[in-house]
Amino acid sequence: MSRTAGTHDLGTDRTENNGRTPMSTPENTRLQAVFNDLQPTIEDLIIKHDVTQEEFQQAIAFLQDLAEADELMLASFFYFGWGVIMANEGRAYANPEKDGASTYVPTGPAYVPGAPLLERPYKLPMRPDEPGEPLLVSGQVRSTSGEPIVGAEIDIWTANKAGDYSNMTREMIQPMDFPLDESLPPFNLRGKMLTDDEGRYEYWQVMPGIEWLGLREGGPLDGFFKKLGRVEARPLHIHAIVSAAGFHPLTTQTHFSDDPFIGKTFDPRTTPASSVYDTQLHDDPADFKARGLDTPYHTMTIDYVLRPAAPAV
Repeated sequence: MSRTAGTHDLGTDRTENNGRTPMSTPENTRLQAVFNDLQPTIEDLIIKHDVTQEEFQQAIAFLQDLAEADELMLASFFYFGWGVIMANEGRAYANPEKDGASTYVPTGPAYVPGAPLLERPYKLPMRPDEPGEPLLVSGQVRSTSGEPIVGAEIDIWTANKAGDYSNMTREMIQPMDFPLDESLPPFNLRGKMLTDDEGRYEYWQVMPGIEWLGLREGGPLDGFFKKLGRVEARPLHIHAIVSAAGFHPLTTQTHFSDDPFIGKTFDPRTTPASSVYDTQLHDDPADFKARGLDTPYHTMTIDYVLRPAAPAV
């Protein structure tokens, strides 16, 4: 086939010159759309921070170290998994309007469906000798318009003083790898409760402990955490899924204002300021003995605000 001088058929040239197939229409337009946004975003950051050739090579070497240490998947989970969860499970709360709705925080790997529905007065199931300081949690569930939500279900799960969860399996924590306490009774510190006629609730649990992520000491990911000034642990927290007819279910976590780990975890965005609450210590013997306790206890007030779901059409 003859070609007019000065014109170029790139596809034909490739086939004739090196045996490669001609360019074709992209088969995965979704990949094309995402990557076409990703590449300039990274390039803009490189330019913004004047990243040097040496620093760029160090970043590539770090990725190679992660792969060789079998920590690449774990690093991806820590630093980018949150966004994926927000884009899917947390879509209704991912870009909150200024309507006062509570902040969505992902469930994490420790959620287990089927927790028992408790009876009043509410107290999370726990061992008779459960270690830890007593914590009395109370509050109200209401709509963004301020109306109390009667009969809202609050599904609570929390770690014990040692930072362990009941009902956990090795498969649930992958790609993380840390010791599990398999001696805990089923649904220990897990339970559901309903709000009363004023949308209020109150229950007892124990102060949760620190959850360590189980990074290999001296590994590339552990070193990266240290360089960022972050800790390989979660701040103290209480998980909750709050649901009611006519509202988007809310998954969230409550954090403690006096916790030094806040803002220093693998992704500080998972500890938004709106999820941090104060606690009060009650150490007057007359006070805690009046509640049938022989030790001081803490109190915390947590209000959950749900966003109405769009009416069905």
